[in-house]
Amino acid sequence: MRVLFLFVLLSSLTFAQANDADMSNRLHKNSISFNVGTVIFANGIGAKYQRLFPYENFHVTTTIGADISRLELFGIDDFFVPSLQFGLITGKSKRHHFEFNGGLGWLYMQTPKSGFGPFTSTSFMSSPSTEKSFFIPVGNLAYRFQAPNKGFVFRTGLGFPELLYVGIGVVF
Repeated sequence: MRVLFLFVLLSSLTFAQANDADMSNRLHKNSISFNVGTVIFANGIGAKYQRLFPYENFHVTTTIGADISRLELFGIDDFFVPSLQFGLITGKSKRHHFEFNGGLGWLYMQTPKSGFGPFTSTSFMSSPSTEKSFFIPVGNLAYRFQAPNKGFVFRTGLGFPELLYVGIGVVF
């Protein structure tokens, strides 16, 4: 009888420590990704750090990023946009996710001096480059491929300052 009692007691303790399937099938919480984006007259590159906070069937995200873009429409404008965004990622334990983010960025815009190539004026009377900086809304809609317990993330989507972009990164 004592042997049976000891067996049941030790079995219940052993099985109670089994790995919870919900805990082992989660997305890693931190990611660093690099993206390249373009639209017809604009090109850009960027880097993002993203932190996930899991909830019932989705994740809440905080993203810190920096993007550099160049717009060549009726002149050349260079943009630098550091940003802070908050968002949601659907699908808690799946490989394919939909994500959207929104937040605030600080846009620093510079328009170089007038002229092109060797014809740029170097006189002290020439017009200096124009610099502007102000806060703007930023955001994106994206498809995200990130398998649970894996170290790779692929993102593609549309947004500002990323433009129409493709990005890859590591998760940890």
